[in-house]
Amino acid sequence: MSRRTNRTPVGGTSAGRSEAFELEEQNDRQLDGLSAKVAALHSVSINIHDEVNVQNRLLDSSTETFSRFGGMFDRTRQQLTRTLATANKRFLCYLTLALVVGLFGLYYIGKIVISRLFSADDAALGH
Repeated sequence: MSRRTNRTPVGGTSAGRSEAFELEEQNDRQLDGLSAKVAALHSVSINIHDEVNVQNRLLDSSTETFSRFGGMFDRTRQQLTRTLATANKRFLCYLTLALVVGLFGLYYIGKIVISRLFSADDAALGH
């Protein structure tokens, strides 16, 4: 900002010049305050712009990840459909049942082991 260096008005009384000088000083202070606020708004708008760009990149990455997952899911579904169409269906039912029972068995065994470990830790600590 350029400011006038000569603040004394041409002509007029000494009191008029003093009042004009005071008004000019007041305007300069208000301009300085306004300039600081504009700089702060500029900084905030730049930060918002940067954050929006980061969020857009994150959304693009998420969209790409979900698209890849959808493609893998479709391929798996197609392979399962082909397998079910060509394989012995009774064998696949028994295999699926065995897998489900096995997973539940592992879950309960893990649950028992973990509960015993925590109870042993509590006993060792004196709780």
